[in-house]
Amino acid sequence: MRSVAWRSRLFLQVLALALASCSSSETVEQQSKLAASTGKAAVLVTDAWLSDAAPSHYASAALQSFAETIADAGRRVKSASPSNPANRDRLNAAVSRLSNAARRAKSAVEAAEHAQASQARDELSAAQADLATAYRDYFAPQR
Repeated sequence: MRSVAWRSRLFLQVLALALASCSSSETVEQQSKLAASTGKAAVLVTDAWLSDAAPSHYASAALQSFAETIADAGRRVKSASPSNPANRDRLNAAVSRLSNAARRAKSAVEAAEHAQASQARDELSAAQADLATAYRDYFAPQR
């Protein structure tokens, strides 16, 4: 029971941080970091639901919010004027993949499909790795 309370508090802190970070004047770097941290929160919520530490309605609502936050970050990344459009497009694709994985996790939670939620959690983790690589490529010094 203590573990459930700890996870819930941790999740609420991560959620507050992610939602407090939203602003229309943020840079591509900030939007990328927002998407990455929100993706991590989505993994935490999915894990909590899979371990019966979070109710379905709570997990579903949180995952919906996360997917929307990540998608919004993706729109802002896409509208940026980069020096290298190909790197920006890879970054945007990684953010989109992250948002789609969060939506799949939400759908799995709503359908009470543990196997699909576990798969979506794995997709979230893979998308986070793609985002980290795209982020490094985007901000790597030009050679």
